[in-house]
Amino acid sequence: GRSVFTINCVACHKADGGGNAIGPNLTDAYWLHGGDLKSIFSTVKNGIVEKGMPAWGKAMSPKDVRDVTFYVMSLQGSNPPDAKAAQGEPFTPAPVAVDSLTNQTPK
Repeated sequence: GRSVFTINCVACHKADGGGNAIGPNLTDAYWLHGGDLKSIFSTVKNGIVEKGMPAWGKAMSPKDVRDVTFYVMSLQGSNPPDAKAAQGEPFTPAPVAVDSLTNQTPK
């Protein structure tokens, strides 16, 4: 995902994901279009044309869209220097019950 990000995304989001004049900061807890896996994937794949975000699903393979999505998620909390100010709404992941990870009924 990092190499795909480096090739396609750094012009707007900087190499460290901190954002620049066009692209938002991808390292903080604030998201313009949702910070969960499905929302990030959808933003990468379908773009937000009115905001200048290309629909990368037209130029990238599904694997590359997936990989860059996971890479973007890995940037959370990295606190790069000179990151762009927060934009959007804070995103807090929903808690996941341990039992849902194991498909076991609690005893």
